[in-house]
Amino acid sequence: MPVKAEAVVEQGWWTHGDLEAGGRFFLNNPQKDGLASNGQNALGKFYEYRDLRPGPFGNAWLATGSKNGKYQFDFWADDIGRRDQRFEVNGSRAGEFYINGVWDQTPHIYSTNAQTLYNGVGTNRLTLPAGLSNTLFGAAGCTNGGAGVQPGGCTSGSLGTTTGFGGVNPSAAGLAVQAALTNNLYTTEIGIRRDTAAAGFRWTPTDAWDINFDYSHMRRHGTQVEGVVFSPGTSGVVAQVPKPVDDTTQNFGVNGEYTGTSPWGQLFTFKLGYGGSLYRDEWNSYTVDNPFCPTGAGPGQCARNGSPSSPTALMSLWPDNSSHGFNSTIGANLPMKSRYMGTLQYTMMRQNQAFLPFTNQPQVFTVGNTTLGAVPTLPASSLNGAINTFLSNNVVTTQLTPDLKSKLSYRYYDFANNTPELLFNDWVVTDVKTASTTSASYAPVRSLSISYNKQNAGAELVWSAMRNWNIGADYGYERYKWTRADADVTHQNSGRLFTDYKPRSWLTLRGSYLVSDRHYDTYDYKGFVGNYQWAAAGCQPAAGCNTQYSQAMRQFYLDNRQRQQGRFAAAINVIRGLTVTPTFTYQDDSYSISATEAGLTRSQSIKSGVEAAYVFNPWTNVLVAYMHERYRQNLKFTTGQTLTAANTYHSDIKDNVNTFMAAFNWGAIPQKLDFRFSYTVSLFNNSQPLNRDDNAVIPTVATGGQFPDVKGQWSRFEAQAKYTFDRDSVRALGINAEAYAKLRYVWERNSVNNLDQDIMQPYMNALVSGTGFMTWMAFDNPNYNVHLLGASVGLRW
Repeated sequence: MPVKAEAVVEQGWWTHGDLEAGGRFFLNNPQKDGLASNGQNALGKFYEYRDLRPGPFGNAWLATGSKNGKYQFDFWADDIGRRDQRFEVNGSRAGEFYINGVWDQTPHIYSTNAQTLYNGVGTNRLTLPAGLSNTLFGAAGCTNGGAGVQPGGCTSGSLGTTTGFGGVNPSAAGLAVQAALTNNLYTTEIGIRRDTAAAGFRWTPTDAWDINFDYSHMRRHGTQVEGVVFSPGTSGVVAQVPKPVDDTTQNFGVNGEYTGTSPWGQLFTFKLGYGGSLYRDEWNSYTVDNPFCPTGAGPGQCARNGSPSSPTALMSLWPDNSSHGFNSTIGANLPMKSRYMGTLQYTMMRQNQAFLPFTNQPQVFTVGNTTLGAVPTLPASSLNGAINTFLSNNVVTTQLTPDLKSKLSYRYYDFANNTPELLFNDWVVTDVKTASTTSASYAPVRSLSISYNKQNAGAELVWSAMRNWNIGADYGYERYKWTRADADVTHQNSGRLFTDYKPRSWLTLRGSYLVSDRHYDTYDYKGFVGNYQWAAAGCQPAAGCNTQYSQAMRQFYLDNRQRQQGRFAAAINVIRGLTVTPTFTYQDDSYSISATEAGLTRSQSIKSGVEAAYVFNPWTNVLVAYMHERYRQNLKFTTGQTLTAANTYHSDIKDNVNTFMAAFNWGAIPQKLDFRFSYTVSLFNNSQPLNRDDNAVIPTVATGGQFPDVKGQWSRFEAQAKYTFDRDSVRALGINAEAYAKLRYVWERNSVNNLDQDIMQPYMNALVSGTGFMTWMAFDNPNYNVHLLGASVGLRW
């Protein structure tokens, strides 16, 4: 009898690869470190999450494997040598094990134009140039007042007088201070970089078992902007500084999954896992020198405008902490065409780093100094922070009939905060004064350990009576129970209808409509939070208390709310190759704010757009799209504990964004010369007019009353050409690969008109009346205009 020959198994190894190398450079000379206050540009926003600096770049992909399909290895390298480079390697033995390794750098650039006075950037000790604080102290017309709190002649009023919004007539002292600051400023980049190394291993010893291990180590290092206050009052010394960032986070886990047959003869899977995380900071704090305090100043000799000022400030950093979690998941087919999915998860979060001292300047609290007080003691040596979470999630789906499917779900989540609530009988304000001597309601104060549990239950039915449509409905219930929140319990009921409909082969319609209602049982800020947190006699009930906010205030995430949400989309095949896709989304949240309450009263959003795509042939297509986004919020707020027409305001905040996009792919010579062109422009406007309930006239923008509109435009045009060389010509050079060349041009521009950033100067006395002892970093400048050209060559095989 004839016998069929066994299939021939190929021997040896195959290889594939794609290597690309090139360079990019600016066609214009974009300003890197300009100040927004001077109408200049900067590149911070352009570089924010990427490294597009001029210079060489390279990308690579290499792969090899055995021809019998048993082994395979891949290697990727993106943006080699740049600050956003990434390397990844994968390997596998089919059906047995899989390994993965990654090393990734991710930048986050905040600013390329920040101005600072401080030395030691990137460390936990920020110091001033030698003699600068003495120079500024003398230039401001300040004199030492001995051991008292109020040295004579040291007020910001001596620096200049405000003559209108943004206008000033600086005095000789003001000009001298500005000159001293300007002469000592230098430009520094503000940003952090994440360096992440990660590895994973998957092992499948049998068809029934799947075991996974993973580990990652991420280090963040760099700087961020932070505001430092040296005085307990609002007219003392303030400085923006480059806060140091140097920390590591390690994440690790293991899980195993088993697939088998249940006692009733159907498949099930069971998964059990553990995940952990460790966070460590290089420092627990950093210190900052006061720019307006002379060297060696004693108690009270750094006062400004009658407010004592600390020679240095002690600033805390994130504490070390850890998390350990355990989870299990089961998925099982059940009788009656049903399936159950269930998850249990328990996580323990801990933080117990030793407390910092109240101040690093105990010498300013001299014995018997009743004005500053005496340094209080800490109520505990550390927080002993402990939060445990528990999650149970359960879903049952059933095919009731061939065209009717149901889903039932229940979810329970408990956030149990077991951190002790510590009572601070007194504490230190800005390293220079005790809380009890600053304000009668500042101390004592109790820390809060907020807890809650959340329950969700839902039911869904989907009916597919015909092949071209289905209709569904679902109901959801949500309940929060809060501890140490303004409301004790909130309930929410929601219902939704949705459908997919395809009446014709060229038309597909999808839509949904949701309504929900949320309400609280009892809302009592003072009873649940305020009178417990601020235990001073002046805060109970409210007389003379400036630490509690108004009882009339309603938090938007707790307040009664009615929501309507609609979604609609269509896909229309107008002619062969042309598809038009309109979309529309609407959401309206109405909050039940009464005449005696304040807060967010309404929030609306509308998103509508259309996209059209036309395919001429496999090598040529065009895409155009438009999207309109509109956000509207109505806000009511008050400046008093109780609402009156004279102290209650409302604002109708509007955001409008219009985005246009077009892209064109053209195969001029198919599979040889290809072009791609794309253009996107986004226009946005924000307005927030201010009105008072008694209809009093609010001053205009020019006189410092209203906020002017924020306007902006972001544009990007990109053109790319790719030429693939003749394969025979390349082989004639001894290269058995596909060779190609790319040329890429990018124009990107961002233009934002925003008063908040445009006025920020390194020294801000000219713009804030009566508060002259403030230094700012002028770091926030999102405006740029860049023309970038890149060219590269590559080989693919």
